[in-house]
Amino acid sequence: MNGIRLIAVLAAAALALSSGPHGAFGQEPACPAPEGFAAFEAPLPKTAKALTVGSEVVIVTLGGSSSVGGAAGGSSLSWPSRLAAALGSRFPAARIKVVNLAMPRQTAREAADRLVREVLPLRPTLVVWETGTMEAVRGTGVDDFRDTVQAGLDDLRGAGIEVVLMNAQFSRDTDAVIPFAPYLAALRELADANEVPVFHRYGLMRYWAESGVLDLRAKDAEKRRKLAARLYECLGRAMANFVARP
Repeated sequence: MNGIRLIAVLAAAALALSSGPHGAFGQEPACPAPEGFAAFEAPLPKTAKALTVGSEVVIVTLGGSSSVGGAAGGSSLSWPSRLAAALGSRFPAARIKVVNLAMPRQTAREAADRLVREVLPLRPTLVVWETGTMEAVRGTGVDDFRDTVQAGLDDLRGAGIEVVLMNAQFSRDTDAVIPFAPYLAALRELADANEVPVFHRYGLMRYWAESGVLDLRAKDAEKRRKLAARLYECLGRAMANFVARP
């Protein structure tokens, strides 16, 4: 993120903290996002238009364990499922289908290898690709990661499919021991070079943690399950706002 963009987003976050949350889809959101959260991200005109005119909209989600929904108690509570519910509520005339192809511990390479075989035949309007976590955990070379994601973007965009790149989750505990920064930066660079948006989940979750919206350090098992369910609801709503931008 360049200096001007970073200053603008930080200023917007400060404004949001001082002025309070604004509603999503006309009602109080489960978790407020900072003002201007998506202001500098590339638009998704094909997806937004299809939602608005009531067309068929197929959204495929790729990712790892955090996109499967197991921590919350099941796939119906995953953020892709909550995305489908939020979009369906806002655009009842649209025929919306969210296909969750996330797999636990899936790497960018494994996801990219599935694109031609599993994703393209679905003829999606949009692919949301959550990636970078396993690479940070395993210490995969950043250049290899960048090349893999670029090849995947070429396949998707060559087929006329819009793409959202989604970065890692934020956690103070894991952030202290896992070097996420190079992979966050690589996704930002890829997004800018290819004119696709990044859903900055890492920054959004950090904002929620630091503003006291979510206690991401809950230790009790039942509290963690409830936290995961609320987090996925929040992410699903935030993603719905993100992909429906005009």
